[in-house]
Amino acid sequence: MSDNNNRFRVQGYPRTPVQAGTTVRLEALLDGELVPAQWRIDWTIRGPRSNDEKLLPDRGPKIDFDPGVPGAYAVTARRLPAGGTPSPGGEAPLEESTPLPGMEGGAFSAKAKTGVIAKPVVSGGPVDNLETEPWDITVQSSGVISPEGTVPVSLQRTGVTGTLDQVLWTIIRNRTNAISFRRYKQFIDGVMCGGTELRGYPGNGGRLNFTGTQAYQVLKQATDAFLMQECGVVDVTPEGFLDPALVERELETGSLEAQRFLEQEPRRYSRSTPVTVEELKSLRSLYYDQLRDDGAVALPYLKIIRDRLSDVPLKGPNETLLNCYGILRSRLTGPLAMELIWSYWHEEGMLVQTLNAILARFQNRRLVDGRDPLARLDLDPLRPLANLFWGWAEDEMHRLTVRRRAFEYDHEYGLTLLGKAMPERRTVDTRSRFIESFHTLLHSCYLFFKEDDDTTVLADGFPLLNALRETHLILSEGAHNQFGDLPSAARAEMMIMQWLLARPEMREFLGGRVMVPYEEEWMDRVDTMKQLQGWTDTTVTHPRDLGVFGEQILLSIRYGNWSVINDPQQAANWARYWRPEIQRYTHAYRATTGMDLTEKVDATVPAYLLQRRLVAQQRVSR
Repeated sequence: MSDNNNRFRVQGYPRTPVQAGTTVRLEALLDGELVPAQWRIDWTIRGPRSNDEKLLPDRGPKIDFDPGVPGAYAVTARRLPAGGTPSPGGEAPLEESTPLPGMEGGAFSAKAKTGVIAKPVVSGGPVDNLETEPWDITVQSSGVISPEGTVPVSLQRTGVTGTLDQVLWTIIRNRTNAISFRRYKQFIDGVMCGGTELRGYPGNGGRLNFTGTQAYQVLKQATDAFLMQECGVVDVTPEGFLDPALVERELETGSLEAQRFLEQEPRRYSRSTPVTVEELKSLRSLYYDQLRDDGAVALPYLKIIRDRLSDVPLKGPNETLLNCYGILRSRLTGPLAMELIWSYWHEEGMLVQTLNAILARFQNRRLVDGRDPLARLDLDPLRPLANLFWGWAEDEMHRLTVRRRAFEYDHEYGLTLLGKAMPERRTVDTRSRFIESFHTLLHSCYLFFKEDDDTTVLADGFPLLNALRETHLILSEGAHNQFGDLPSAARAEMMIMQWLLARPEMREFLGGRVMVPYEEEWMDRVDTMKQLQGWTDTTVTHPRDLGVFGEQILLSIRYGNWSVINDPQQAANWARYWRPEIQRYTHAYRATTGMDLTEKVDATVPAYLLQRRLVAQQRVSR
């Protein structure tokens, strides 16, 4: 209520409304100035509830009020002569003949003659009041109003609703991290150097012959055992079965790596609350579909495939039907978390070519005219690497050839290899639309991220959903013939190559740039070999990133149930979860091929882009 017509009034700073916790300075004014010392000021604060009242007697003309609770407050002040005491009724007795300071010349009412102060009125001027009108203070929740009285406005991201398929992405990320080179090297070093026994396999790293191929055979068997275990196979029999709770058991260990993994999940789920192992178990039980055969669980996508083959029996974990006909349980209930694109990009990064060049020199075979860049390769027989290369050479007939891998690259992804070892490509079935579809998806992700970061725009997930569905269908077309075996065989062989290159003997021979922060020990050896041989000058870091992150992205597309999903929120959540991997992939693709997928969709086969860059590099170096 305004009391501008009163001589005695209250004024507060800052002006209301104010935030809870903001200090309000209250002043009692008489004729626009602070009340002089001849007066005693009693304050009364009412609110925020109707029956709340706080009396502050004799506090002077200035007080600080700190409202901690939002609501409406009313503050009044009452002036009494200094040294006076209020009467029981709240009114102060006065001497009839003594005018109060500031009231000289005022007219007293009849009630004043009885010793009680009344509200005298000065003719033609402001009301000479003894109690102020209430000063209203409105207090709002903290964060609504600034201390200066302005209203801050902020925009927030669109609310994110969780979806069940997020648990699939967690499992994929966990299992692909589990078969990383760092984990593999730690395991193999324990077998080959620490004598760790391999249960179910003859021999171990602690008892190796100094001749023959036993050491290499142990390395090969240990690699297979590592991939089987970390991908989920807990029974290493030919029928094997997959443990769907492997991820939860690993995260429950409380290791530093498990803690870091769980700490990253809330951000990927676009929420602030932590993701717990119990929650992952619950989500997995809700997301996986139960098979009608015997209660086993499978991914919704694979459940659709099983329903289409309902007339074919499902083999038990240790069952061999008399007619040897049935669906392999392990392939249905727990597919391996591997994609052949990992091998493709590592091969384009010159990993295989590096080992082939070293093996040729080991066998004293010349590959180039003139002086051989590897002429000084001398592996002494006193250390185990020479014997391991002997086993590697002897096992060449059992390894995949570059042509077999190239044909499968074309079958699954429409990708090809170019080089002297590859004659004219003559394949029956190719995924010619995969590159266009996949790159359309990556470009759509870039557009979605821009909209999702703009708080004034509601990002549309339908373009992502359509691109995911198309890529999912194309990938499923290539999941036949060698799909079930060749990716894991190629992975095992290339991981052995990485481990051989990471050996200390290779560092002594090939060296490398020590100050370059390579993520894995074998990478500097490959870059050194490319310099020696005059191959591409693009660091192997980028093809390695394309393989690692491309595998995770494609696994989430292949095994997601995108053919029947019609909720754009799931596609939006997919993009948000895999955003770091998608952006790393697009950057690595530009650094490797020179093509920026954020600017446009390019369907050129990467091998031709790499060849174009190599020709330009050789033209400049001449």
